[in-house]
Amino acid sequence: MATVARPRVHTADLRERLVEEATTIVEREGWAALSVRSVAGAADTSTTAVYSLFGSKDDLARRVLIAGFESFAAAQESADTDDIGALGIAYVGWALEHPRLFEMMFGTSVAGIEPSDELTVASRRSMAPLHTAVRDAVDRGVFVDADAETIVASLWAQVHGLAVLLLAGRFPDGADPVAAGQAIVNGWKR
Repeated sequence: MATVARPRVHTADLRERLVEEATTIVEREGWAALSVRSVAGAADTSTTAVYSLFGSKDDLARRVLIAGFESFAAAQESADTDDIGALGIAYVGWALEHPRLFEMMFGTSVAGIEPSDELTVASRRSMAPLHTAVRDAVDRGVFVDADAETIVASLWAQVHGLAVLLLAGRFPDGADPVAAGQAIVNGWKR
């Protein structure tokens, strides 16, 4: 008597759909709303499928973080790296478009989730365009003679702060955020 192979139910497609549903939940309701049950329900599957594909809620959350950094990296990579201000605009624009994912990626809400190699790679990739643009600008003599990593850290901190203020509704009335972004970049120019 021949045996019939059981159909594979926990596929790569289901894994991708679970990440998409988890990301949607985070973007719509925030990190606190993310649960294995909510993701399984949204994907019309079982919690067993989620655990089989990810192992734990933390592993699923880590995958959401990776997806967020990949999306953020794509936005940074699509900006004109010859214009560092364009990278800042892309940074703030992405943050305003994905506020809860942005907070999850850069906030303290996911404290305790251990980074993985894949998360570290995704995070670094998201900032690579700025690193490249700053090194190129320093080499061309556009920026003051300073360590490129110091300039990157300063620009990042200032643009990140701009995004946080805008998201919180705390940016000063009457101030132009685009002009503020340009002032951030111009502060390092010769």
